[in-house]
Amino acid sequence: MSNATVAALGLSIPIIVWAATMRAISGTWLHPGAFFALWWCFAGIIPILIAPEEYVSVGAVVWVFFAAIAMSLGAAAGNGGFKTLHLRAPIPPSQAELRLLSAILAAAVILGLASVLASVIEAGIPLSDIFNIQRIVIVANQMYVSQHVQVQETSRGVTQVLLPFVYLAPAIGGIVFVSRRRFIWRLLSLASLIPPLMVTVIQTTKAATLFSVTLWLCGYFGTRLRAGKLAVFTKPHLLLGVFLGVAGIGLFLATSLARVASTDVGLVGMAAGKLFGAAFGHMTVFSQWLRDYWSQPFSPTLGAFTFAGPLELAGAAKRTPGLFESLVELVTGDTSNIYTGFRHLIQDFTLPGAFAALAVTGFVGGVSFRKVANGNGRWLPLLMGTYATIMWTPITWFWVYNSLTATLVILGLIAFVIRKPRSNALHWSGSRNPIVST
Repeated sequence: MSNATVAALGLSIPIIVWAATMRAISGTWLHPGAFFALWWCFAGIIPILIAPEEYVSVGAVVWVFFAAIAMSLGAAAGNGGFKTLHLRAPIPPSQAELRLLSAILAAAVILGLASVLASVIEAGIPLSDIFNIQRIVIVANQMYVSQHVQVQETSRGVTQVLLPFVYLAPAIGGIVFVSRRRFIWRLLSLASLIPPLMVTVIQTTKAATLFSVTLWLCGYFGTRLRAGKLAVFTKPHLLLGVFLGVAGIGLFLATSLARVASTDVGLVGMAAGKLFGAAFGHMTVFSQWLRDYWSQPFSPTLGAFTFAGPLELAGAAKRTPGLFESLVELVTGDTSNIYTGFRHLIQDFTLPGAFAALAVTGFVGGVSFRKVANGNGRWLPLLMGTYATIMWTPITWFWVYNSLTATLVILGLIAFVIRKPRSNALHWSGSRNPIVST
């Protein structure tokens, strides 16, 4: 282990201490300040432990520590302090609200499936091929070549219009899973992950499943917070996390082989190497970019990267598909362009401005956290957006994707209009109820 690695690990300890402190004073990991620090305990430290031969600079680790402080202070300001205040007796949504939300979930699943089928049709592939086990690998390879090698415009038209429903379904699915206890609705909430899984299998794009699982979990934990359930590391959650981790690795290895139209198990090692670089190379990539940043001319892009999704959605700019084009070579021989979401902030607003942007993100999360904890479900989409932004910072900035921006906008409209018909008692808007501290 090199001296640089030892130094990076040593400076990681304050991140752990800060995360533990935020959890102790807030009473839950669901507080955005505690959640961000915890997430980067995993995202920032595990790569150093798993791949000590990869270069991770002291500056990158210090950046993560101060980013956690900025996020926590912003969240505390929005929350009115670090303490978590919640209703003593949370009032559940009305049956009318649940029926409407469940109906929207069912419709979103159907429209998400329609988006997947439309992408296959627009690519000129017979629908029968996607239901043929022997042909599915060839279909996946054809979709990958047309979209990433030949760069054909296959994801336009019906596919693009319906794409937000691929993500809206799991976002609502996580909410319904907590809100409705009947088996049929919980099964439907899990079925909301089928369209993005199909996208991953057919188009070999891991992001579709990762985005959807992220949104599902954000809806799940946000709704648990509204119900007064603050625990995160429960036994069922840990067991499910292990299962999803193993299943996810298997799925992503299979899709990597499908990209080259192969079922040769001898290529699993190559696919595993690429998956390893994607999972643990971000700290190295960010370190090298941050080191080179100081030698670049001062030219902040003022939101062009950070708000690429909303700007394209509004027709004000054209977003470049994918992540950054420049690649960083890892010690393993693989390459990676996963610069983390921090590059977007720094490149747009400079280093001080990036800390300010994180503080603002934390503030928004803190306000929505307080509202949801007090029973106001209309703020749930904003809290989900904050959680999703945090969870994707090791990869990219969540809001660079217009389909995800549209998804949360639609979810916000749904949360705003859902109410108990012909009644002034808006269960999703909270109620007068004693508020207690954790």
